[in-house]
Amino acid sequence: MKVKSVDIARKLNLSKATVSLALNNRPGVSEKTKEKVQKCLIEMGGAETGRPAVKQMIKIIIINNHLGLIQNSELDLWTDVFSVFDREIRRLGYSLGLTYVGQDQREVQQVIKEANEENVAGVILDATEMRPEEIEPFRGIKKPMVIYDNDLSEEYHCIAVDGVTAIRNVVDLLVARGCRDIKYLANKVDIYNFRQRRAGYRAGLRKNRLELREDSIYPIGERIEDIYENMKHYLDHHRLPDAFIMENYQVSMGVMRAFRERKIAVPQEVSLVGVDELPDYLTGDFLLTTVRVEHAERARAVMMFLEQEMKGALSAKFKIYSNCDLIPGNSVR
Repeated sequence: MKVKSVDIARKLNLSKATVSLALNNRPGVSEKTKEKVQKCLIEMGGAETGRPAVKQMIKIIIINNHLGLIQNSELDLWTDVFSVFDREIRRLGYSLGLTYVGQDQREVQQVIKEANEENVAGVILDATEMRPEEIEPFRGIKKPMVIYDNDLSEEYHCIAVDGVTAIRNVVDLLVARGCRDIKYLANKVDIYNFRQRRAGYRAGLRKNRLELREDSIYPIGERIEDIYENMKHYLDHHRLPDAFIMENYQVSMGVMRAFRERKIAVPQEVSLVGVDELPDYLTGDFLLTTVRVEHAERARAVMMFLEQEMKGALSAKFKIYSNCDLIPGNSVR
């Protein structure tokens, strides 16, 4: 049964706009309201006619350190992932529980307690924003658990991205096109995925016998507006290299905005490669060559391993790294 926003709004006595914001994980709605709306959606659209009531749930715990990557992000990368989790959890006959938690240790302990309750069959830990040291209390979860978007432990299955190979391949491409002075514009946020991409950049330089200088990796900012302003400042004080590699979509959007304002021609004056695909209307006069990160496919892998873990069918733990496709545009000379 398809559940409409207006039905949820009527049941929860909320406005349709509030429900829409909550369902699409947009800013302007509290975490409590988002969880309430998601719970209502699951309850209203959960069991199909003739199926027994769902008694157990799979709980998704999302680490939210307020880095702007999980929530309030300019590109909605989470929706496709959530759709896969929702569909696969329903297919297995479970309900879905969704919880956001930050660094407050009282909240963390409460989340762990809830994850160990009898009605929880398994746990997905979305660790995109998680620091390595923050995994420790979550070892207290005694239910089958799979870690999504990070490599944190030998004790759990971890599904992540092979960012090292992806960016090393980008360096290879740029060198093959004649680029020798290749700069890496980094997000100031320090997370696993970004560290892997930086490692891939350094590996690419070594492989191609290019010098890694102190300013080769340049932290350009966190938010698009900051990146835009910082990039203009960079352009005022530095000459253009042969190419820039942009660490994530926020960097790409801020840099390209600065380039448009300064009327810098791509790829005639400088080549650009980004990570995460952007809609065409955001790239301007050129099609950005990008590294495609398969977010939804990794979610499917998480569900495959969690299903087997709940069955007790696996005696070893696995680390799975998805490959990344390089999608050609016309931003590399």
